[in-house]
Amino acid sequence: MMRLAWVVALMAGVTVVPAQGQTTPRDQARTALPPALFQSVEALAADAAERGVPGSPLFNKALEGMAKRVPEPLLLNTLRGYSQRLGMTRSAFGPEAPTSLLVAGANALQRGVDQETLRSLGEANGHSPMAVMVLADLIETGVSSERALRVVREAMGQGMGEGRMLRIPEQVHGFMRQGHSAGAAADRVWSRMRGGMGGGAMFLGRSGSMGPGVPPGWTPRGGEGHAGGGM
Repeated sequence: MMRLAWVVALMAGVTVVPAQGQTTPRDQARTALPPALFQSVEALAADAAERGVPGSPLFNKALEGMAKRVPEPLLLNTLRGYSQRLGMTRSAFGPEAPTSLLVAGANALQRGVDQETLRSLGEANGHSPMAVMVLADLIETGVSSERALRVVREAMGQGMGEGRMLRIPEQVHGFMRQGHSAGAAADRVWSRMRGGMGGGAMFLGRSGSMGPGVPPGWTPRGGEGHAGGGM
């Protein structure tokens, strides 16, 4: 449910080119927001545009806040922080990054991913909102940035589809329920991917099992494999 909510949050910030007769997020905000609030949001969007940041996510976020009845002062503070995170993501991913990736990056920053980690993922051709969301999930779970990047990069290198990539955190959580640390669980998932068990075979089988067991005392390259391993 939590990951589904992230997908919904991501899509809420994506700019879609409107068909003829449809309205843009700005048009919707101009209709729905009180005039003074709309002017404040428009000023934030103009400032963001000067930094190469699209304004549509800000208008979408403002509409979301109004729907949730967030008080205007708190909503504006939220939008200012959101604008800053969008700018940080733009800096991390570069000027060609699509809006959907910027939104995913801003959400990841809010969840504890640092800008340098996003930049490292971008250097690995991480122009995938799903990859960013999975990265944030792993780090929020307790996986170190280095290990989380290694797992996500491997998935991307294998050309893993978004549906399968979304299930990576489930695999990590499954190993954690068996008593492994977050770092050791991520190492096991990475090792299976490296061993040619990527894609569908690495995830839950038809019976719902976690797949072949790992030998006792197993240690992957570059990290601890046992439950007592570091984070």
